[in-house]
Amino acid sequence: MEGPSRYLIGIDLGTTNSAVAFVDTRESANEADSSGIRIFEVAQLTSPGEVRAVPLLPSFLYFPIEDEVSSGTVSLPWEEHPSSIVGMMARDQGALVPGRQVSSAKSWLCQSAIDRTANILPRDAEPPEPMVSPVEASARYLMHLRNAWNHAMTAEGATNPQQLFENQEIVLTVPASFDEEARELTVEAAREAGLQNLTLLEEPLAAFYAWVAEHQNVLGEHLRNGELVLICDIGGGTSDFSLVLAHVEGRKVEFQRTAIGEHLLLGGENLDLALARRVEHKLTTKLSLRQRHSLRIICSAAKERLLSEENTDRLQINILGGGRAVVGQMLSSELCHDEVAELITSGFLPLTTPDEMPLRTRAAGLREIGLPYATDPAITKHLAAFLKQAATAMGAGENSRPHIDDRLQMARPDAVLFNGGFCIPTIARERITEAIANWFGAGGGWRPKILSNEVMSSAVAIGAAYYGRVRRGAGLRVKAGSASTYYIGMRSEHGIKAVCVLPSGTNEGTTLPLLDRKFSVLTNRPVSFHLYSSTIRHDAHGGIADLDPEEVHRHAPLVTLLRYGKKLQQMELAVRLSVSFTEVGTLELWCESVSSPHRWRLRFELRREATATDQSGYTSQTASTANRHDSSSISEQAQESAVRLIQRAFTGSGVGEGVPVDPASLVGELESVTGLKRESWPIATVRVFCDVLLEVADGRTLSPRHEVRWLNLFGFCLRPGFGDPQDSFRIIQARRIYQVGLAFPRELQSQVDWLVLWRRIGGGLNSVHQQELRNYLGDLGIGRKKPGTRLNSQLEHDGWRLLASLEHLSGATRAALGSELLRKLRREPTDSGWLWSLGRFGVRIPLYGALSCVIPAETAADWITALLDLRELTHETASAVVQLGRRVDHRTRDIGRDVVRSAIAELTSAGVADDIFLRPLHEYIAPGRADVVRTFGEPLPKGLELESTANCLSSITALTS
Repeated sequence: MEGPSRYLIGIDLGTTNSAVAFVDTRESANEADSSGIRIFEVAQLTSPGEVRAVPLLPSFLYFPIEDEVSSGTVSLPWEEHPSSIVGMMARDQGALVPGRQVSSAKSWLCQSAIDRTANILPRDAEPPEPMVSPVEASARYLMHLRNAWNHAMTAEGATNPQQLFENQEIVLTVPASFDEEARELTVEAAREAGLQNLTLLEEPLAAFYAWVAEHQNVLGEHLRNGELVLICDIGGGTSDFSLVLAHVEGRKVEFQRTAIGEHLLLGGENLDLALARRVEHKLTTKLSLRQRHSLRIICSAAKERLLSEENTDRLQINILGGGRAVVGQMLSSELCHDEVAELITSGFLPLTTPDEMPLRTRAAGLREIGLPYATDPAITKHLAAFLKQAATAMGAGENSRPHIDDRLQMARPDAVLFNGGFCIPTIARERITEAIANWFGAGGGWRPKILSNEVMSSAVAIGAAYYGRVRRGAGLRVKAGSASTYYIGMRSEHGIKAVCVLPSGTNEGTTLPLLDRKFSVLTNRPVSFHLYSSTIRHDAHGGIADLDPEEVHRHAPLVTLLRYGKKLQQMELAVRLSVSFTEVGTLELWCESVSSPHRWRLRFELRREATATDQSGYTSQTASTANRHDSSSISEQAQESAVRLIQRAFTGSGVGEGVPVDPASLVGELESVTGLKRESWPIATVRVFCDVLLEVADGRTLSPRHEVRWLNLFGFCLRPGFGDPQDSFRIIQARRIYQVGLAFPRELQSQVDWLVLWRRIGGGLNSVHQQELRNYLGDLGIGRKKPGTRLNSQLEHDGWRLLASLEHLSGATRAALGSELLRKLRREPTDSGWLWSLGRFGVRIPLYGALSCVIPAETAADWITALLDLRELTHETASAVVQLGRRVDHRTRDIGRDVVRSAIAELTSAGVADDIFLRPLHEYIAPGRADVVRTFGEPLPKGLELESTANCLSSITALTS
């Protein structure tokens, strides 16, 4: 997009509700409100078949069943047959079917103990029910906001692309306590939703900006010079505390953020769970998981009514019955105002002494939905701990001592700004104010000033929109920068020694100079650096610090593969670290060679647990089992048993226990030991199996049955040849197997599984190795005419599938091979193997190859025309046409509209595909996992989540190409 956008958009992507506010830069302030900021009302399904625009979008995702889709009850103005819906109906309908509803995605996004990129939500789902990752769920919320905005713009006659949501400058808010990994994943979700012009802003600061926007002309009347403002932001999923210092000199007002709190997973959801537990105790029937899920949502709605409606003292709570004894009946109880008030004041906001810190023992009833909530629900205790921590953090500043109570060793706020759904009820705000007054007032009647936003539920979105204007040079900026100080761990015999790479307060858009300190690393092997952060330490860039484990947060490892030299030999290399705090608000770290221009980006390894080493230095990465959904995790004991089975199958002996395993039954025994079908084995486990198979590779020579099983299982465990930091070294080992060749070359099944192996792992091979495979197949008479050769049908089909999968072959070579395949299709028009291979040869979006492997659009158009001229059309024909003609919005890769229209008409007329299946032909649809599976030809390992774009279905190919 050229030039600044017309609209400045602020998004509050909340745990319970999301909101959008915006500034129209072409509109004067008096056309909107006093600040020129408007709330965007989001169109959404409020009940079956009813779409309304309302200020808040409940952050719930629901997967409708087939009947709901076909009946049109979940149709949206911009999508007739959605695979999922977001908003009010998603919240209400999902309460009845918890296995089809995603909630609390934002809370899952910040949980380092799980694979946040794996399909783990809904937690109650069971295959084959649809599941998504926390990242994808967040992306779908943002997609709904985008689609609702674009639909509203179209309805108003504004069809100019420059007014589309994705073409505006967007400020997206995150909790101040989000770690760097969660911030990066939030950006990833936004990118998936098509949002590129993006900046992150901390939610407490956004709430404060909303207050500034509302009072921008009278700030000096509310705050005096040197006063400290506590921002108390308690939402559905998190409690976020920040402190801002005011500097007032006449009419000049400045603000500086001085402290933020640690991540605290505690908020309105915990209150809802506690209320649901209380109601369940009143019932005589044990509730099912579905009923408990429904009860939690019903209690949440009842709580809001009881705390906001003056004349409502109690409400009936009705839950659908379950089980034979109560079919068709309702389970009933009630919830009264006094119960809710008592639970808030005694359980969550007790009046405590300043020295009462949060307990570390687990509180009952707070882990119903699987999240590791704070163990002590007393928010007032966590607030006291934050103010003590803030006193430590602020103690280093010369101007900070007046704000620290020396007796209590706590930072003392002069004013409080409340935000978040938990703080909307008056009782919550008054209770927190009373607690602060008791701590610092010493019985003298002192109370902090209360600052308030007019619309608390939308304040974060409003503040985000205002910050967009601040970035344009208007409005008042809060001096903030990075909320944490970041460190890279160094080798140390004792404790954690680290070098500071980014001091707190560093502004966005800052690239710091290279550190003078050199690190020695091994090239051509995965290496990992340990990243630490602290919200209370203040160290200078490049300074060496001894870190207290209690004062720092250890992040996921930063991983890279330092490819260096043509022979890829391991050698020691001196590197320096460079660091940037980007305009978006994320951290970027690079390794830069001291002796050459080489540089490598360090990225978080979020799909596995950190390696089990000491807390300093850097380590090589080894495979480990990710802590994911129970349905795809394997215990260490089961994995060890599986390893022994593989060893027994290929060594010809019991290896210490039992008798040799029959290779024909090996996969079945592995599935029995792991408790999972092999398609469900996670990537960490299959890579362990792969390494063991390499260790016992000589065992394939025992018999043809051993070789067939080894080839098949090894290819399955290393597919697709990339995705794990050590896959390049596994490929090197596999290439040695290739050079040796088959142990039983005359056995047909060995020949077939040999080809299947290289198809499965071909993505890890370089162009030279792929050309070698192409020549090997040509010698067999596959893809190259060889007079007098008569091939076995299965061998020929698998050979062509392998050829089609070699994406490092040039586009011209692939076009020639595809044209030869078309001649076969004219003789056998319904052969699904030929059709799949032709589609793979002509894909508009490669799986892993460069765009140079894509055949010309004219050739793809000719192939489509030839397919439509075949004497019989099938669904496989339609699938090949979609691969060949898929729209990618690229001038040189998109085929002509006339061919597209003709293809859609003929395939629809033949009844082999419907409008939804053919939709990618006439409009760009962002590729997803289903496209990866269709192109690859079989499911990928669980936990291997590839980020697909219009140019490549896998964004991690840089590790292997």
